[in-house]
Amino acid sequence: MTRTEPGAESRLDDVPIARLESVATEAVRAGGDRLAELFGTDTTAEFLAHDVKSAADRASEDAMLSVVRDAFPTHEIYAEESGRHGDHSRFEWIVDPLDGTNNFEAGLPTFTAAATVLSDDRPVVGAIYVPATDDTYVASVTDGVRWDGRQVSVTDSGRRLDPAAATVASVIGHDVKRDERRRDAAASIDRLVEARCKRRLESWCPTLHWALLARGRLDGIYCYHPDREEQRLGELFAAEAGLCTAASGDAYVAATTPELKARLLDCVSEGRA
Repeated sequence: MTRTEPGAESRLDDVPIARLESVATEAVRAGGDRLAELFGTDTTAEFLAHDVKSAADRASEDAMLSVVRDAFPTHEIYAEESGRHGDHSRFEWIVDPLDGTNNFEAGLPTFTAAATVLSDDRPVVGAIYVPATDDTYVASVTDGVRWDGRQVSVTDSGRRLDPAAATVASVIGHDVKRDERRRDAAASIDRLVEARCKRRLESWCPTLHWALLARGRLDGIYCYHPDREEQRLGELFAAEAGLCTAASGDAYVAATTPELKARLLDCVSEGRA
């Protein structure tokens, strides 16, 4: 994705992008508030071999859907828990009501509510709310990335570490562990990154790590067969924060420097071989 210059477009189909941002922010805050209320309580959860389904997911999703439907009743919505809503339209909302369900149910405060708006399948707005720290992140093709209203970018962060000193997050999609070949390839990539970078963080909450990378608090990320809910948002944040990015078949990498991007691509290529 190529980064869009600020102000290049302010409306899509007569819908102001600022309006999409406002509704996305309201939606993630509504969902995140429900998560904050339920965190640490005895929520009902179903623990599966490769996933967790929590009542908190559904409570957050209901709150988020209410906000989006009220504002844009004709927009298509894909919600992680309940599937598709509405007829096909130019605009599609991807609602991720609880990214980090495993963390939430384990009592770890590393979880978010997130939403992405696509126009003709192109991500144009993304919002993330982190209840534990009361942090809100918004990205758009007109105004870059903002953290609690403050503009952030990789250039501004000043973080330019050598790849050997880098902290890198790793993301795999839900289906990777169900496929032996993909599972083995992911493990191989992980080992290579651990040998060539300082630290690998296994992400159970990709949207939060995308936000931290956009702020320059992490150095890179690599995704192997990532899930659409987090990936489309992540690509928008990466582009608007000015990260160095590359797609390689079933993998995607983003980094603060070209050198780290190249190292991560090498790890992915060797690990899949």
